[in-house]
Amino acid sequence: MRRDIVLPALAAAGGAAGFLLRRWQLASAYDPEAGLFTYSAPATLALLGLTGLLALAFALLVQEKGEGPEDFLPAFGCPEAGQMTVLAAAGLLMLLSGALGLRDGLAGLQLWRAAPELYPAANPGSQLLAAVLCLPAGLGVLLMGRSAYRRELNDWACRLAPFPALAGLVWLFATHLEHGVEPVLMKYGFGLFAVMLLTLAHYCAAAFLFGRPRRRRTAFLAMTGTVLGMISLADSPDLFTAAATLAFSLSALALGRALLRNTFGPPWPKRLEGRMPPPEEEEQDD
Repeated sequence: MRRDIVLPALAAAGGAAGFLLRRWQLASAYDPEAGLFTYSAPATLALLGLTGLLALAFALLVQEKGEGPEDFLPAFGCPEAGQMTVLAAAGLLMLLSGALGLRDGLAGLQLWRAAPELYPAANPGSQLLAAVLCLPAGLGVLLMGRSAYRRELNDWACRLAPFPALAGLVWLFATHLEHGVEPVLMKYGFGLFAVMLLTLAHYCAAAFLFGRPRRRRTAFLAMTGTVLGMISLADSPDLFTAAATLAFSLSALALGRALLRNTFGPPWPKRLEGRMPPPEEEEQDD
């Protein structure tokens, strides 16, 4: 079984199915007057069952026997143009989310100045910080994609690689602040856990650059985070959240797929290997 094909396809298909189930749940199992979900409704059971089965399948299928790549380039190097295209799209979306977050955060600060007793300053402040960090994070994703495609590491790629995880951490804090007083976890749980898993996936990916490879953990977090990210988009979030979720999900899926390909897949075809410089050049770039 080609796990490098099955797992990303399962994540994409499972995320799409979860998106539809979430829309069904919001339409049939949510009482807007009471603000509560019917947990025994078929839509709720189907959504929770699908999420649990996918997480279990990912946890089992990422198990490996023997050794695998332990450095960034051997783990994520991919000479396919499609991989670079997806990561480029993710990086640009992350830059866009930063611009959208700055706009929304500045609007929130204006509301706080007008009525500080009604709008806590921490909410727009944390969103502004997350938006600012999304700008170098987007550049980091672009440079990581370029490095993985060309198998060439440079100083800027290494310096910016941790920023997606850092931006995700602040975004997670902002999400918690926004929904912290909401007692119904089902309203925001998919979005919150999506941010958490996607943040951890990018942290683990960047850790390959610093001698901390965790192949199984990285692949599991990337696939499961992508599923939850796609499900959370069914909640019709604001533009910043939607763009950031899509950006983090795309980059996690692309990086996770490359890691699975280099861990479980066959050697790259010679016609693709010709695009990449020999390992000696990688050492010089390091």
